[in-house]
This record gives sequence, structure tokens and C-alpha cells, in this order.
Amino acid sequence: MSWRLEHRGRALKEKLGESLSTYLKVFSEEETTLKVRVTCVSEGLKVCYSPKLELKRGENLVNLSIQTPSRDMFKSLWLIKVVLEGAGKAEDAYIGVLPVSETASKKTIRQGLRDDRNYSVGAIGFVKTNAYYLSYRWRNGNKERGEFLEISRSSDGLEYSEVKKFCRKDYGYLSFEQSDFAAYPSGVVFLYSADVERRWRIFKVDAEKVEDIELPGVPVIDNAKDPAVAYCSSSGEFIVAYSDCSQPGHDLNIVTTKDFKSFETKVKGLFKSQLRQQGNDWSKKHIHAGSITFSDKYYVLFYDALPEKPSCFGSGWLGIAISEDLKNWIDLTPDKPLWKGSGVDHTFRYVAVYCSPEKYFLYAEEETTPNGRKDTVVYYRA
Repeated sequence: MSWRLEHRGRALKEKLGESLSTYLKVFSEEETTLKVRVTCVSEGLKVCYSPKLELKRGENLVNLSIQTPSRDMFKSLWLIKVVLEGAGKAEDAYIGVLPVSETASKKTIRQGLRDDRNYSVGAIGFVKTNAYYLSYRWRNGNKERGEFLEISRSSDGLEYSEVKKFCRKDYGYLSFEQSDFAAYPSGVVFLYSADVERRWRIFKVDAEKVEDIELPGVPVIDNAKDPAVAYCSSSGEFIVAYSDCSQPGHDLNIVTTKDFKSFETKVKGLFKSQLRQQGNDWSKKHIHAGSITFSDKYYVLFYDALPEKPSCFGSGWLGIAISEDLKNWIDLTPDKPLWKGSGVDHTFRYVAVYCSPEKYFLYAEEETTPNGRKDTVVYYRA
């Protein structure tokens, strides 16, 4: 092999008022010519690059300058596909641009009850039907971990009022953690995770509308937690990514189902089976699937993880991977996370994304104070 890409994926955050530039790193064993082509770009993106690169021995950079759409063309992730050809071979690379960053507008949706690292509100789920809906759990110290699971409604995606509140003790649960919704033609599916006698399970509730959701649900996946779910209208299937408690670091499984009784496994142990081989050494512990979305013909997985145990019970940093078939994934953040919070552990996790052509909301559980309190926040453009 005369040349190779260091990583096949990169991710950037758009910073309002600033131009974006990035690079792909190529290592070569010989001097040769590399052709560069951008073959698939999300609508509205403009990419400037040199179509030819003279490789020298050692490290080389393919530089790209990116101009994002000015307005009304949001995707969950703007995507660029780059093809590199030379010395008798070709390789694809992918660049993702997140439409928000720290420079976007920000609002705190819910605030932890105490300014303490063991207090948080998050593990977010989201759905948009006739209104915007969020679900989140309250962690009120280690003794009251996952004490409440709450669902709130909004007319604008920014100001939320409570419509449902469930207490773990009413159902014999030891804790709630992440939940998520998926709207489909017959109504809404609500998945939530709960600790039952020291064993995590994922439960399902079917409802005509979000306001009709009632617990307890039906257990559908055992020894698992933190589901992210999306409905694919073309196949009539639900896509579920979740943390497998039987795997090191709670590695992710990705499955599809039409009835939540039989499941087709697309990936078992995403990080061990695929992303480690792409150079990801930072996602080792506390692995979660925050959200599954669609962008152009790609599935987009927002995940979070850590390289080592945090100082408090839970934390994570944001990463992104993409796939065309749910089986083969490209990590866009193999060398480092895309987003960290502040505080003790720099938590930025359990991301939920909503976008229309005119609006973009990124909800997250973010560590916001020096003492480590974690709040539910939204970064948005509208």
C-alpha cells in the first residue's frame, strides 16, 4: 500500500460568522499524484479544494474550505463525501458539519436541583408531532438516582411545560435513565430504560399521542439501557440503538423491528467490531446512543462515551458516526470527541436533534457549572 488515510471521517461544528476549514491526513510511502473529488455534498454546501495533490513521502494534508448554507437548508448533519484516487487505488472519506456550536443561541430547558456533580437532569428523548415533546430523567443525588421520568410539551421547542411525571418507586424501579420516542402512522412508541432489581431493561409504551403515555410499559429488551429510536417510513421499521450491559463499556447494538417482538441485529458491539479499527481509542466507557437521525441517504448516530471512569456516576462526550445500511459505520470523530461541556468531567451527552429546513435544535445533558451540575439545554438556530 503506497498511501493510506489516517482517518476516514472528520466532524466540525459550524461557528457563526467564521469560515470552516479542515483536512484529511494522508501518509505515503512514495512520491505520487493523488486526485481529489467531492462526489456527494448536502444541498447548499460549497467546498473549495485542489483537485490534485502531489504526495511526498510521509505525512500529507488534503485541505478543504467549507461554506455552509446561509439559511433554510438545515440537515441533522451536513455531509461531504471525498474520493481520493492514486497509485492504482481509491478511498472514500467523509466530513460532517454540525449546524450548531457554542456560538449558536442557547437556552436552559431544565436545571439540576443542586449545584453538585451528582445532580443532573437529562438522558433526553425527543419527538415532534403536533407539538415538541421532551422526555428526561431527574437524578437527585446518588441515593435518588433516576428518581423521576418527566415528559414536557412545547409549542416552539424552547419553552416546555410538564405533561407527565413518573416516580420510579411507584413501579418498583431502582432508577430511570434514557428514554426516547418515535412517531409513526398509528401513533407514538415510547421506549424507556429502568433498573429492575439491579438489572437494566428497556420497556415499550404504545400511545395514540404523547399525552396518553402511561407506565409501566412492556419489557422488550433485557440487560440493556438507554435506547435511541427512529421510525423509517420507507421500510415501516423502527431502528433502535441501545447500550448492551453485557458488553465492556456498555457497547452499542443496533437492531430493527416492526413489532418489538422480533429483532434483526444490524450491529453487535459497534465500537469493538468497527470503530476501534478506525482509530477510536477515546470511546471506552459509558457508551450511549443519544439519537438516530437521517441526512440525505445516510443514517446519523449521535453517541457519547468516555476514555476512562468519570469523577461522578455518569458522564460522556459527543461523537458522531454515519452509515448507508445500518451495518457498516464510519466514525466521524475517531481521534477526539466533537463537543465537551465544562465543569469537573466536561459532560456533553444524551443528545437529541430536531431539524426542519428552517429550524435546528440540539438538546443535550450538559455540565454547566464548576461543581459539575448537569442541565438539559438546547443550542438552536431558528
